[in-house]
Amino acid sequence: MCTFKKICVTNRHLSERPLDEQLERVFITSKPDVVILREKDLSEDEYRKLAYKIKVLCDLHCVRMVVNKYYEVARELGTTVQLSIIDYESNIESLDGLKAWVSVHSLQEAIRAEESSANAILAGHIYETDCKKGLPGRGIYFLTSITEQVDVPVYAIGGIDEFNIEEVSSAGASGACQMSYYMKL
Repeated sequence: MCTFKKICVTNRHLSERPLDEQLERVFITSKPDVVILREKDLSEDEYRKLAYKIKVLCDLHCVRMVVNKYYEVARELGTTVQLSIIDYESNIESLDGLKAWVSVHSLQEAIRAEESSANAILAGHIYETDCKKGLPGRGIYFLTSITEQVDVPVYAIGGIDEFNIEEVSSAGASGACQMSYYMKL
């Protein structure tokens, strides 16, 4: 049984189709295990409206949805929230038991997140990516240092494609987050 998770990270601006149509296509052709609804340019109200729509679609296809940033929306939908380490540490009391995936950019941040009861860690960016233009990827050694030091699931993010996903898996990651791959299917 394969436990390595495929995680679709959304960015509706990369798709030629409306997001719900793109995700329908993704679910049919390359069913991911998880969708992180990462629409950073939306207000909380706009995001909430979209999240309710996408949650129905995810439930229909038995795909887990993770809410980016808006923990009250995650609570309303009964799902997990994904936060930066700064937002996580600033709002930990408000989360009040809500499951949280925390984005980190160093081993020290990963350890802090685990010690603060994060349910999973997004470690990145591993490879060069258009999302972080001009910044070199942190590399496989960075990913391995985290997977060897924490006991919560570690999901790699940043520049992961069909040519390097095996390397990510071999580094001990519990899964890989991909945006462009899914948004351009």
